[in-house]
Amino acid sequence: MDRQDIDWRGYFAAAPTPFTREGALDEELLAEVLAGFADDGAHAALVNGSTGEWYAQSHEERARVAEVAVKELRGRIPLLVGVSSLREDETVALARHALQTGADGVLYSPPPAARLTPAEVVAFYERTTARIPGPVMVYNIPADVSTNITPETAIRLADLRNVVAIKDSTPDDLQYHRTIGAVGDRLRVFGNALTPAGLSLMASGYGGDGHFGAGMLLGPRTARAFDHLWAGELPQALAIAEEFNAARAALHEADGNGVFGGMQAQLKAVMRLQGRPAGYPRPPRLPVEDDPEALAGLMRLLRTLGLTGPARKG
Repeated sequence: MDRQDIDWRGYFAAAPTPFTREGALDEELLAEVLAGFADDGAHAALVNGSTGEWYAQSHEERARVAEVAVKELRGRIPLLVGVSSLREDETVALARHALQTGADGVLYSPPPAARLTPAEVVAFYERTTARIPGPVMVYNIPADVSTNITPETAIRLADLRNVVAIKDSTPDDLQYHRTIGAVGDRLRVFGNALTPAGLSLMASGYGGDGHFGAGMLLGPRTARAFDHLWAGELPQALAIAEEFNAARAALHEADGNGVFGGMQAQLKAVMRLQGRPAGYPRPPRLPVEDDPEALAGLMRLLRTLGLTGPARKG
């Protein structure tokens, strides 16, 4: 199994997991969020990734999120389920459940805080993929897990029987580009692709398959950048990438958190202000709405960027 066995490409919308103010999982709202992403033209969706606050859910809740997502999206767009965990056995159990439920693949990182060596990374994925009966996307997010999967390590992971893709969520675009060069002929490679540089590399034939983003900040225009690219309309694609990057830079700090709150909390507030509620975060995240000054600042910025109400639909 390799990149030829899947058709994953384009803009993958990472979904927030909606919780009520009281902290309960809101299944109905989760289905609405996912349907909205599909309606907006996302090429695929991810649940229970970092954006989905997997760390704040019980095992049973994570399994239920996967079930709701499969029911809502099956037959519409591909669905990946995040199964990262502190415990290896839980990663395998969640992966097996997601695939048996009908997910198109699973995504997971090395165990958070483990600080694995390259040899340990390879051994971890050897053990886990041997027990997972379906496509696996390796998730490299060193800011969250304190382990960096280098292009050299990715070459070894590409040899594993059901590793078909890698998501390189490093702040170093050069590493993402080097990963494409190292394994792009065997694995689908996702990273910071919705940029002028990322789209230009794809247009040149160098490689790269797509971008994972938290929600769909620009509404339908977000995924449309890749539709333009595939149609040979590079100037239109680059114009969207410029807009996307300007908005993202204005909304986020260098550490990945929001200017007005934690990443997941700010995303949910943004979506609510754009007319597409996504619930509230769970502790340790705090709702942006609990800080009137932060909420007012976020509202002003979204108006300045033209990203509130009907404007995001253009």
